[in-house]
Amino acid sequence: MDSIGQMRFFAAVAATMSFSKAAERLGTSAQNVSKNIRALEDELGVLLLNRTTRVVTLTESGRAFLPRCNRLVEDYDELRAVMRDEGGSPAGNLVVTAPLTFGETHLLGAVEKYLAANPRVTLDLRLTDQHLSLIDEGIDLSIRIGRLQDSTLIARRLGETRLIACATPSYLQARGVPEHPRDLAGHRCIFDTNRRTPGQWIFRDGAETLTVTVNHRVRVNGASAVRQLILSGEGIGIVPSYIVDEDIRRGDLKPVLESYEGERLPISALYLANRHLSRKVRAFIEIAEAEIKACPDWNAV
Repeated sequence: MDSIGQMRFFAAVAATMSFSKAAERLGTSAQNVSKNIRALEDELGVLLLNRTTRVVTLTESGRAFLPRCNRLVEDYDELRAVMRDEGGSPAGNLVVTAPLTFGETHLLGAVEKYLAANPRVTLDLRLTDQHLSLIDEGIDLSIRIGRLQDSTLIARRLGETRLIACATPSYLQARGVPEHPRDLAGHRCIFDTNRRTPGQWIFRDGAETLTVTVNHRVRVNGASAVRQLILSGEGIGIVPSYIVDEDIRRGDLKPVLESYEGERLPISALYLANRHLSRKVRAFIEIAEAEIKACPDWNAV
């Protein structure tokens, strides 16, 4: 059998951790699955699976090989579908990762439209504030917010948001409203430790950049949690505008230091530089970009 076929058998066993279940999924026998995986191991010169009479587990080489194996099988399936029907819609499995809060609040609409428009694509959406490796995790596309440092990835800008310092009206009435960024030193502040420099807040006064070091009341690893703590009156927090735009419009939160512009953060779609941008990935980027641009003007709140 060809290498792609052998990899398909390996991927099925890795997904089920069972030769018999993989065989049932693929419509063949467990003996045929085992034979083809052994042939693949012989070709690669490594052991991919640990086999006992009771369990099947991945070896270290198997864990390293699996993401690339899945990607090759999926790309082949998509290529075959395209060749059979060049005018057809994208096909295959798409793996996308995005920040947790942004994904929950502003990406699910794009997901719904994408799935409706591309019925031959299955989607694996991984929402996490960690920066996952596209190669190691078998990810097709990563949505990230903030300045980018990884030069091995190609970035397409989808939009931008900005950081807003805000608090509840009751907190500001009790503790006073800061008039200058340096006044934050006298306030209780809430840090998002997912940021590279959570204790340093950046503002712009015209062409001048002001970086202030603030004292934390609470440290937490998530912008959504920062928002909740701000709403509970624990202090002043700095969060992306897309998280608090509705709170500000309702009057539940009040921006501070509005005469100083908060740091602007690009929203980007990233993919590997050495890979052909498949139709399924391109279609998702286009829908996500349209959804982001159709959102309320986050920079106007």
